[in-house]
Amino acid sequence: MNYRANGRSPLHLFNIMELPIISLKAKRNSLHPWIFNRMIRHPQKRPKPGTLVEVVSKEGIFIGRGIYNHNSNIGIRLLTENPSELLDQEFFFKKLEQAKALREDILGIHKTSNSYRLVHGEGDGLSGLIIDKFADVFVVEPYSAGYIGIIEWIASSLKSLYHGCSVIVRPDERTATKEGVNFSKTAKDYSGFDFVEIKENRLCMKVNLKTGHKTGFFLDQRENRLTLSQYCHGKEVLDCFCYTGGFAISAMLAGAKTATGIDLDEKALETAQKNAKLNAVKISFIHVNVFDYLRKMIGENKKADVVILDPSKLAGCADEIKRAHRTYGDINKLGMQVVKPGGILLTCSCSGLVSERDFLSILTRSAAEAGVILQIFNISGASPDHPFTTIFPEGRYLKAVFARVFPFTKRAF
Repeated sequence: MNYRANGRSPLHLFNIMELPIISLKAKRNSLHPWIFNRMIRHPQKRPKPGTLVEVVSKEGIFIGRGIYNHNSNIGIRLLTENPSELLDQEFFFKKLEQAKALREDILGIHKTSNSYRLVHGEGDGLSGLIIDKFADVFVVEPYSAGYIGIIEWIASSLKSLYHGCSVIVRPDERTATKEGVNFSKTAKDYSGFDFVEIKENRLCMKVNLKTGHKTGFFLDQRENRLTLSQYCHGKEVLDCFCYTGGFAISAMLAGAKTATGIDLDEKALETAQKNAKLNAVKISFIHVNVFDYLRKMIGENKKADVVILDPSKLAGCADEIKRAHRTYGDINKLGMQVVKPGGILLTCSCSGLVSERDFLSILTRSAAEAGVILQIFNISGASPDHPFTTIFPEGRYLKAVFARVFPFTKRAF
C-alpha cells in the first residue's frame, strides 16, 4: 500500500472535516511538544479524551495539531506545527517510514539484530507512542488516549512497511488511569503471541510478550550489553536486577568464568533460565531481594570481578525523586562493596527525572560511604534507536556509568 502514490490515505475524508479548535490562555514560549492543562482554555463542551485537535494561541494564531485530553496533566500532545500537514493516515505512515530509515538506512541495526525500537515517542515526532520491533512482531505501547482511535492506521502502516509482520498492543495500566480511558478493547483486538525469539549480536533471547516488563525486553541496553561483555572474559560476573538475563548471558558468551543473576521477578527468572539454555551457557539465577543478597555477600566478604546494577525505574513522578535518590544511593553503596579491587561496576538509572548530574553526585556519595574510589571511564545512554531531540531533552533518560572500583585507606590525622 503506497499512501504517497494515492496522495491521500483511504481515511483522509475524516481529516478534511474541521478538527475541534482548542485555544491557549497562556503564551507558549517553547517548541516543547507538551502543552499542560493549566495553559489551555478548555471549551465548555470538552472533546473526549484522545480527540485530534487544532491548537491556536489566545490571539487565534495557528500553533499546531495534536492529541487532546482534559483528563491528563499533559492536555495536548503536539504532533505537527506545520499548517499544511494533516493528521491523517499518510502522516503516520510517513513518520513510521522515517523512523525505519533511521534504524536501518542510517544506523544499520538490522545487520546485527532483528529487533530495535522503531518509535521512541517524541524523539520520532509521535508524542506518547512507543513501538518496539521484536523479529517480525511489533509491540505498540501507547501512552496517550489518542492512539486508541488511530491504532488501525498505525497497524496498517506497519504491515505496509514490514510485510508479513504482526502487531500487538500492550498498554500500561497506569497509562489508562492517567489518561482516563480503557485500552482493553484495543489490547484485545491486537493480541497474539506469548513469546517471540529475537537475535541481538551473538545473543538469542526469548521475549515474553504477555507478562514481560514494558514491551517485553529492554532494547535500550543493546550497546551497553555489548560493551560490558568485552570486559568479562575469564571474570566472575554478578548481574543484579537481571530480569531475563541479558547482561549475564552476554558476559558468558564473551567468555566469562561464571555469571550469577539475581532478581525478585520469578516469571522473568523463568524466562532467563530458558534464555541461558537457548544460548548454551550455564548461569546461576537466584530469586532473592538484591539488597539482601548484597548485604549477605558483604557479610561473607564475597566479591565479583564485574557487577551490574540495573534497577527498574525508581522515579515515575516528581514526588518520587527524593526516594529514588536514596534508593540509588543505597544500592550503589552496597554494590560497590562487592566489586573486587580494580574490578568493574556498571551502574544504571533509567529514571528520566534523575539527571545525569544528580546520578553522578549520588555515585560520589555512595563511593565515599562504601570506602572506594570510582575510576569512571565511560558514561553511556540508551541505544541509538532511542533518539531524543533538542525540543524534548527528556527523551535522554538512561544513564549507564562504567567504572573501575578501588578501595581507599582513610588517613589517620
